[in-house]
Amino acid sequence: MKKTGFWLGLLLVVSSFLVFSEAQAQDGSDLVLRLRRDWGYGSGADIQGNMTLFVDGDLSNAQQIVYYIDDTVMVELTEEPFRFSFNTDNYEPGARQMRAEVTTAAGTVISVGPIVYNFLSAAESGQKTIILIVIIVLITLAGVGISMFVTSRQKGGASEAGGGMHGLAVCKQCGKTFPRSFFGLNVVVGKFERCPHCGKWQITQRASPLEIELADERNRPEETQKETAEAIPKKDDLDDSRFVDL
Repeated sequence: MKKTGFWLGLLLVVSSFLVFSEAQAQDGSDLVLRLRRDWGYGSGADIQGNMTLFVDGDLSNAQQIVYYIDDTVMVELTEEPFRFSFNTDNYEPGARQMRAEVTTAAGTVISVGPIVYNFLSAAESGQKTIILIVIIVLITLAGVGISMFVTSRQKGGASEAGGGMHGLAVCKQCGKTFPRSFFGLNVVVGKFERCPHCGKWQITQRASPLEIELADERNRPEETQKETAEAIPKKDDLDDSRFVDL
């Protein structure tokens, strides 16, 4: 008896869950109205250019979707994928509210949305684009300036300094070593920065110990190289030393 009551209660719970899930699907709570920017300006809620409105979710039971802007019909669609592409310049600039009404095969009308965006004019979006470009350029120039300042302070004694966490680079122009800057502009294959010795801009990579040693050897003063060469015994001197009386 207790077993029968348990299975009956479990069946009621499962049935209730299925009914709830079906009702949730039918009332459109899983549907979301979205706007995609295809081409143009977009920053937060400010948009201008070519856009696409669409309802995201299960539309297998949808027969028709009507898109509205400020309670004015934009388009009525009766075929999948129920997407509407438009240009914001075809509408008055300002804050615009968009929503959708989905009609199912059973005749139920489901309201989706609204979403609100600020339509900009072409002139306004152009001004904002220029401002954005100027900000990016200023940030880039600031980074380059800091890189030049840091590398100029580190000129000379690069090998002794060890290059820090970013290591040393070998200049492709003058062949001298210098520490790679933390503020260098990162690109895919390395850092774009300026050599503090010759002033040339280039893309640098961390040099290997062998490359650093060879570069230091090439750039060592001639007097030091001569002293090093003289300090090494010549083969003839070694041979003659066998005949020297001790």
